[in-house]
Amino acid sequence: MTSDRMTAILVIVGAENPRVRGAQPVSAGSVAAAVVLGVDGITAGVGTGPEGVVLDWGEEEVGVALDCLEFTVGQGPGLAAVATGSPVLVPDLLDAAARWPAFTPGATELKVRAVFAFPLRIGAISVGALVAHRAGPGPLGSGQLVDALALAEAVTLVLLHRQGPPANLQPEAWGRPETYRAEVHQATGIISVQLGVGLAEALLRLRAYAYGNDRPIALVAGDVVAHRLQSDALL
Repeated sequence: MTSDRMTAILVIVGAENPRVRGAQPVSAGSVAAAVVLGVDGITAGVGTGPEGVVLDWGEEEVGVALDCLEFTVGQGPGLAAVATGSPVLVPDLLDAAARWPAFTPGATELKVRAVFAFPLRIGAISVGALVAHRAGPGPLGSGQLVDALALAEAVTLVLLHRQGPPANLQPEAWGRPETYRAEVHQATGIISVQLGVGLAEALLRLRAYAYGNDRPIALVAGDVVAHRLQSDALL
């Protein structure tokens, strides 16, 4: 059963007004929920395609950086939760280095030791993920896990309203949500055309270059779109 404290927070979350798409929304609910769950921050976003999740709820600094890391390297608990449709609970990231060799070192540099990711779903439709993180290792308690699942359901409804009318609630509509990082999409298309490769390989090359040069993929994409970085540099 959801705790009384989380029940009160779910009321706050449900009453939060949608903000302008593409802006990082201020969420009193995410801050309060982090306290109840015993974590340092919570973020949530939409997206189910290989491009990853786009944040649309929560703005805690380390959580945003963690999402940027997942987006750059193309791996991590949030993406795994979306792909499997099941919670991905990592009480100690030091035990997950083999599973996510590119993600884990960057996460530990952010002083993140535990990550708990929950898929956002409406029935069989996956729409994104909610990710909580903590600096210290250790699992969620059984009551905290129940609260986290209830929070994920509430946030799913919030993000559905932000995405638009019911006509958008088709599985394919969530592969590239309206808050999608446009420059990465543009850069992927440019690389695909210029190198004569498919979009999936173009995105892989973009990610590999960003990771190899220790830069966020969004900044590398901006350089490609602005012609500051030529596609042949990604070979």
